[in-house]
Amino acid sequence: MKCGVRQIVTREGRAAALVLDSGEEITADHVISTIGTTETENLLLSEENRKSKIENQKSGSPRLSYVETITVLDRQPAALGWGDDTIVFFNDSDRFDYARPAEQVDLRSGVICLPNNFDYAGAQLPEGLFRVTCLANHEVWSQLTEEQYQADKLRWFAEIQRSARRFLPRVADSVLAANLLATDMFTPRTVRKFTGHLNGAIYGAPRKIRDGRTHLSNLYLCGTDQGFLGIVGAMLSGISMANYHILQKSGS
Repeated sequence: MKCGVRQIVTREGRAAALVLDSGEEITADHVISTIGTTETENLLLSEENRKSKIENQKSGSPRLSYVETITVLDRQPAALGWGDDTIVFFNDSDRFDYARPAEQVDLRSGVICLPNNFDYAGAQLPEGLFRVTCLANHEVWSQLTEEQYQADKLRWFAEIQRSARRFLPRVADSVLAANLLATDMFTPRTVRKFTGHLNGAIYGAPRKIRDGRTHLSNLYLCGTDQGFLGIVGAMLSGISMANYHILQKSGS
């Protein structure tokens, strides 16, 4: 816990040990990796080969990343006239272009989430939440200086909000500002920092490995690269891979 894995040591076609960032080495009969296919493969390489391969992956990978704006309000979205939908998928073009955009953010399409509108069996979230997710370009975001990065987050936050609100009942800027408690935003750089996914690809590689197997007999994948998405999907993936590959073999 709270310590990254620096390398997977292999012997005779098996994962024999994990070298942690702290330098500690631990062994296991089985290893389940949640970090992704390519990211797991990189841990099998030497430090020098890994750096070279990662640089190639950054420029050539077709993986997708996203930005998300989060607005916290002092009232329920329904009080602003946003009370009908929990999820709104929007696209203002004839064709939905599900691809990495040339610019930092693709404002043409996205996903609006109003979790307060979900039926929580009578319960209600204490604060109003308004989230908007759009496709983004990790390479452009990653090249910014810290000063540029912070400035661009503010600029794109406003642009994303304006784009998404076209598809909701109109609320005046002054009304929204009067009810505003806080805002936040994550970018592909955020995804890369907290997940380690190359190119900030939060949903992993496009090629999924359904059975979770790797070329090593005791190293398995779970999570997005095994094919499950989201929080519930990640939980199901971990449980299914542990049951299928490990618990059955051990007789537990």
